[in-house]
Amino acid sequence: MKTYTAAVIGLSQISQGRLPKPRSLSATDPMPRSHVSAYAAHPRVKLVGACDLMPAALEKFNATWRDVHPDTRLYSDYREMLEAEKPDIVSVITPDDKHADIVVNAANRGVRGIWCEKPIATTLADADRMIEAVERNNTAMTVSHTRRWMPIFHKARELVRDKTYGELKILTATMYYSRAMMFRNGTHIFDMLCFLADARPEWLIGELEDGFDGFDRYRGDGGNEITSEPSANAYIKFANGVRANMMMLKSNNATNVLEMVFENAVARMAGDGQIVVNRVDGPPATSTRGAISVTQAIGHEDWLADRELGTLSELVQALDTGAKPALSPPRAARQTLAVLLAILESHKQGNAKVMIDAGPS
Repeated sequence: MKTYTAAVIGLSQISQGRLPKPRSLSATDPMPRSHVSAYAAHPRVKLVGACDLMPAALEKFNATWRDVHPDTRLYSDYREMLEAEKPDIVSVITPDDKHADIVVNAANRGVRGIWCEKPIATTLADADRMIEAVERNNTAMTVSHTRRWMPIFHKARELVRDKTYGELKILTATMYYSRAMMFRNGTHIFDMLCFLADARPEWLIGELEDGFDGFDRYRGDGGNEITSEPSANAYIKFANGVRANMMMLKSNNATNVLEMVFENAVARMAGDGQIVVNRVDGPPATSTRGAISVTQAIGHEDWLADRELGTLSELVQALDTGAKPALSPPRAARQTLAVLLAILESHKQGNAKVMIDAGPS
């Protein structure tokens, strides 16, 4: 089968981080957690180019990856790299507010597949021109909201779609983490709320971390310094009636929890790789008399590839078949960005209820 060529623009940790080799033999290698490591793991992709403005980042690539990617050529100008290498796939891993021009340029140059880091952009205008460019050029594009390639979240959405415990009513998510930054890491959880609600977000009430009253638009530094952008809290209403609560706090007590409240059960996902369900077997919710509470743990089947490797695998399949990537397409990523920007607007208006420009349903 065809081998595709790839190039990476931006050499941050999520771009070229490399896990240490396992201390003992294992049935499987550690799942890749960066773009470059995913390219190393995929048998049908060859990394031909890597680009960064900073010489130190290029030196790090040489020190970290030359044994695996001996023929990859290094560049400081991505346009020069695209012209010289003409890659089939391009990873865009620059600061959040620098994605748009590169994606548009790559699509217009005929790059067939684009793997863009999250969030897709920092303004809806930028997101819209990215979408216009990839759709006009028939470019396959995916956005790296990596939880969309994790089997536990697909199992959770299966419970929603199958109505296993009745209709989904409420989603509650928390992110307590030292880097609980709204655009850098919070975007993953806001995206999961949209993914699990399985509907278009309509309106929200939002609040930013204290001290960020002037953060009325993206003012971050690409996710480097935690004080460059706020954490955020929000109450979101979706078109299908689902309500979602999101609470963030910059804290060394790292705890991420997601709960789904159904008509007849509460399902909880934490860090143990399972979904724990407390269901009620008995009369309707109008009475608790005689109801029996039952707790069960729901597992999931592991996939051959998830997160970054799953993302790349879907993109390769899209190039093979001509179909567009479906799990995290740019229009879904735009919807998540619209939620983030609506939180900024709500805070600016004194935590007012604001409508979300989520695009077509």
